[in-house]
Amino acid sequence: VAEFYGAKVLGVDRTAGHDADVVQFSPKDKLRFGYLIWSERKTGLVIKSQTLDLDGRVIEQSAFSELTLDAAVKSERLVQMMNHTEGYRVEKPEVLKTSAAAEGWQLKSTVPGFKPVSCFKRLPENKAVGEGAVQWIFSDGLASISLFIEIFDRQRHLQESLRAMGATQTLTRRLHEGDGDWWLTVMGEVPTQTLLSFAQSLERKR
Repeated sequence: VAEFYGAKVLGVDRTAGHDADVVQFSPKDKLRFGYLIWSERKTGLVIKSQTLDLDGRVIEQSAFSELTLDAAVKSERLVQMMNHTEGYRVEKPEVLKTSAAAEGWQLKSTVPGFKPVSCFKRLPENKAVGEGAVQWIFSDGLASISLFIEIFDRQRHLQESLRAMGATQTLTRRLHEGDGDWWLTVMGEVPTQTLLSFAQSLERKR
């Protein structure tokens, strides 16, 4: 984090009824966003955060409106609430731990600051929709990016796009690599250029 962000303590602020230290993380390049973090002074719990674009404008915020620390909570009550699924559709996809190399993928060049942290293969419940997607996850210590790679399906993968929702950017692209056509989805709370860097660097190695 220290290599790619500068950190500065801005002071103490009160939010959700608690005193919090406010720290600003400013990116040292244009491949990542900045952050303002409110950390509860006694526990270190993050109780408010803001994501800042390259011009310093707030593009996403999350915060507690009310917070009670050290509250007595019974695990039985939590389990009961989680098991109450009436009206919901419960999906349990099969997820297998793997590696990008084992699935036949690599990056021609690394994106500065982002290191691979895990890789999974997500198998679909309905085998008729394809062989599932590989999810390759990267992080720079604050921001994270996921690359989803699956076999191209012209019935489902209709149009390449670049979309933004708050701080989350999503890029979809068709790839002609090695032994076939593939559909790539790159998603993360990073500037568009970072997604493009990953998409342009991904290649099939077999």
